[in-house]
Amino acid sequence: MFLRVGIDVGGTNTDAVLLDADKSHSPVLNWVKVPTTPNVTEGIQHGIEDLLKLSTIVASDIKCVTVGTTQFLNAIVGCDASRLQKVGVIRLASDNFTKLAPPFVDFPPELRHILCGHVGFINGGLNIDATEIGGVVEEEVIEQCRFLKQKGIHSVVVVGVFSPIDYDYKQEFVVRDIILRELKEVDVVCSAEVGRLGILERENAAILNASLLNLGRAFVNGLRRALVSAGIGETRLFLSCNDGTMISATEALATPVKVIASGPSNSMIGTSFILSSKEEGINEGGVHSNEGDALIIIDIGGSTTDAGVLLKSGYPRQASAYSDVANVRVNFAMPDVQSIGLGGGSIVKYEGQNGFRVATSIGPESVGLELSAKALCFGGDILTATDIVIAAGLVSNLGSTPVELEESLLTSAKKLIRQMLESLVDEIKTTAALLPVALVGGGSILLHDDLRGTTAVLRNPLAPVANAIGAAKSKISTTLDLICPIVNGRSPVEDAKILNDKIDEATIDCIRKGAREDSIAVITKDLISLSYISNKARVIVQVVGELNTSTSIALEVSGEDAMIEPDLHVGDHLESQSDNTYKAPPPATTKFGPNYRPTIVNREWILSEIDLEFLSIGCYILGCGGGGSPYAMYLQAREVIRGGEKLRIIDIADLPSTANLIPTGKMGSPMVSTERPSIELLVDAVQEMLTDAKLHTFSALVCVEVGGGNGISPLVIGSSATYNVPMVDGDLMGRAYPTFEKITPFVLGTGNVNELLPITLSSGDGTNLVLRTSKNTDMVDKTLRAACVEMGCSAGVAMHPMQAKELRDTGILRTHSLAWRLGRAVKKFQIEQSEISIAESLIAQFGGSSSARAIFEGKLTAVENHLIKGHSYGSIIISGSSTSLRDPNAPPSTKLLEQLKITFKNENLLAELSHPDGSTEPLVTVPDLIMVLDSRSGLAIGVPEYRYGLKVLVLVAAAHPFWITEKGLDIGGPRAFGLEHIDYRAVGRYVEPRSVIEEFAG
Repeated sequence: MFLRVGIDVGGTNTDAVLLDADKSHSPVLNWVKVPTTPNVTEGIQHGIEDLLKLSTIVASDIKCVTVGTTQFLNAIVGCDASRLQKVGVIRLASDNFTKLAPPFVDFPPELRHILCGHVGFINGGLNIDATEIGGVVEEEVIEQCRFLKQKGIHSVVVVGVFSPIDYDYKQEFVVRDIILRELKEVDVVCSAEVGRLGILERENAAILNASLLNLGRAFVNGLRRALVSAGIGETRLFLSCNDGTMISATEALATPVKVIASGPSNSMIGTSFILSSKEEGINEGGVHSNEGDALIIIDIGGSTTDAGVLLKSGYPRQASAYSDVANVRVNFAMPDVQSIGLGGGSIVKYEGQNGFRVATSIGPESVGLELSAKALCFGGDILTATDIVIAAGLVSNLGSTPVELEESLLTSAKKLIRQMLESLVDEIKTTAALLPVALVGGGSILLHDDLRGTTAVLRNPLAPVANAIGAAKSKISTTLDLICPIVNGRSPVEDAKILNDKIDEATIDCIRKGAREDSIAVITKDLISLSYISNKARVIVQVVGELNTSTSIALEVSGEDAMIEPDLHVGDHLESQSDNTYKAPPPATTKFGPNYRPTIVNREWILSEIDLEFLSIGCYILGCGGGGSPYAMYLQAREVIRGGEKLRIIDIADLPSTANLIPTGKMGSPMVSTERPSIELLVDAVQEMLTDAKLHTFSALVCVEVGGGNGISPLVIGSSATYNVPMVDGDLMGRAYPTFEKITPFVLGTGNVNELLPITLSSGDGTNLVLRTSKNTDMVDKTLRAACVEMGCSAGVAMHPMQAKELRDTGILRTHSLAWRLGRAVKKFQIEQSEISIAESLIAQFGGSSSARAIFEGKLTAVENHLIKGHSYGSIIISGSSTSLRDPNAPPSTKLLEQLKITFKNENLLAELSHPDGSTEPLVTVPDLIMVLDSRSGLAIGVPEYRYGLKVLVLVAAAHPFWITEKGLDIGGPRAFGLEHIDYRAVGRYVEPRSVIEEFAG
């Protein structure tokens, strides 16, 4: 007999289930709920003991215990200095790469103050082709060890540029070994073992992981003691992970960040299991028979309700490329979950109306852990949601005191509960199609009605312990995220061979961890082209497998870890390490609110951190999928402001006609920018142009393209710390385009490419190129891209100086004002959650419905991506409906499921609607803007972030009049991208953005 115990530690209750892995029918033998105790391991022990009392089994038959917990997340969210360790970070980044985006740069100030113990930069790091930027210098590492020892730091993170692809030099591990040799009683976390590509997000995850190591030891030791006390000390111990799988206790000791938020995934995995019967309309994989999203899971707890979607794979739909943990951006897998403040302990507020009490709100305030003391049904004096269902006679055998409430209060409260859950269903759905909903969690007793917008509300007697069942049913997994060589070119056969090789590699590792070989299944496989790099591709593979019941894997805590036994209790203080070397940044002098005004001084716009955030959001929207994420550049610009320097924007009208301006930006693979954020290459490119043009000074910088990171990059080098010049409000594209000649001065010129030359290209570490003449535009593009590849696939670009009059006549003006307004609209939507949709709000910034419109919403269901001559070509398929956007009041029966195909070349080029009858309808094409947004946050989704399962909204906007001339269409229209069969049809009329300087000056 192979018995498994699953445990879920919630804020109110700790659930435990006993499951027979050998039984296919009714495998759940028993389950219990016990109150969560301040010392959480005591509650776990009580749960196991109660479970065993209900069962006639031999304790030795329990072979596996899997625990899901929020303890690690609670410590981070609560900024609990008694549980978190100071962390020292050593970054391997030669040639000053990444200096303006240092470790902890995007941590909330309070958490940064608690965790930041030391930051050091040393030589090292790789290029995207896995060659060394610089080698490790042992003396530099030893010097960092002296600093760490002086500051009393016992937890260290080592992070190197492109370390996840460092298979040959293993720089992070070389540095780790030196640190362990030089220092005693220190933990070292290598970022490559924690996160994926993206240096800041991977580093953040490694920092959080390092800060939790002592807490992890305490928790695992507490679990072991609980198992021993319950008589099952020999069983194998696992912890459930964020993505719905599980890892051994030994692995959790090294990477506690992987188990930081497993609750929602456990809920969905458990629900899939308990509803896997034909009678419930669910197949063996837990997937509903309808097309599209399988099943909406609503998990109602003591204080909150979480909703997520179970996909065909039987695993939760994942969040976007990046996730936030306590406002820290990370890039490990997290489920896509929406939450509201509704639970069994939620407080019901009411008022008198016409002599009757009527419920006016439920939650988010909750009695939480104190439900059994404060709720009316337990003799307390606070009206909770649980009291409502008890008084209505919907639940029996709960509570110690009868509850009687008048019908008006019961009816209004039940209606509020239903409406809150219906709104949550609408929020989590990806299409207008009706979908089934499964209710789980201890608070699932709150709903006894159907829900609008669903085909059925599925219930099960085991629903209250779905999270614990999900923990018990978790599988072992291995994920690989690699950059692999492409030896024989790209083709379906070669792609399949590469993927299969990596699947085999992941399978071997998964079996090594304890998975049964015949149970291995692939749940993720993706091969992604890398811009500028034709001989490599990014491969992401994840496999899962059932626990092998026939092998014995020693997962005991061993060595010194076994002797560390602090009780895990609220208020307990692990070793505290004081450090006065870090001074938290001053709080922003201005805060975003309805009355926020940007600062305009002498008609110069002095940017605040709030302005920067608005600009970065808006620039990525205007990137139309391209331009690269502005996030790293935004952080670098913010650091400049926090260092006391000024970033300025000026209106073209305030410059003399003869003022010299330098257009600049970055070119290269967006992947490089996420690993090697740097401004030195821009500084060098501009300096090389000034030298070539024999200019000693210039008046302002100009963005080549406003879309993506290039929309704000000139701000950073124009700061008072560098060139000390403003950036002009405007650019040369009005969006992002993939090749250099697609700029409006070329549209309005003679057509001779040499009018755009000379152009400079700089690597940022000493290599510069000046291209003065060329026979045609293709040769310029080929030359620049070839040089860019040799510079590490990222380079700074400066174009020849232009005078202010030329920009006034040929540029697209005030596009930064537009980006600022778009970003402000998104932040306002996120903060206020107003009744005005994000689409309506953004459309208003473009000038209204005659200038922009939403054309589609749905789920991204297919991605095709390949590389041709350095560019990312491909397409995405979005499954959903355009009907609801054309007529929001249309009945569900008329909202047909449709597909929208978007073709891209670095940027989105064409949106075509596929009708149910198989016909296609071109909706929008370049030069008009096609923008794919996250439908819940309003944030832009770029081409590198396209992946299955994202819920998106597609917005389109009219191009500037320069682009819709005959010459403009020849350069930037559909036929310029090989779309010979597509005729351009304008989506509307371009409206020039209102200048922020004009509006807020004076």
